[in-house]
Amino acid sequence: MVETIFLLLVISTGFSAYMRGRREGTWSWRIFAKTIFGIWVLGAVVGGLGVWLGRIMGPEHALLVTGLVVVVIAIGVLFLTLWVCGRTGGEKQ
Repeated sequence: MVETIFLLLVISTGFSAYMRGRREGTWSWRIFAKTIFGIWVLGAVVGGLGVWLGRIMGPEHALLVTGLVVVVIAIGVLFLTLWVCGRTGGEKQ
């Protein structure tokens, strides 16, 4: 039941953001596609890195592996933002 409510909340939030973007003229399928692709690549890299580091370092270094993965996520989000929005702060109209 909680999962269904969470799913409906995510869908309604996404639809609301889409409609607001369309209304304001800021929606772009190109930016949406780049964002989804970037999130997919970042997730694959972080997941693979976490598994690989976990196997190499062992369970006694779980906190260090988690910290490294969090740093990679932060750097990945920064690069994803720069890639999608550019250095000028947004897509040129």
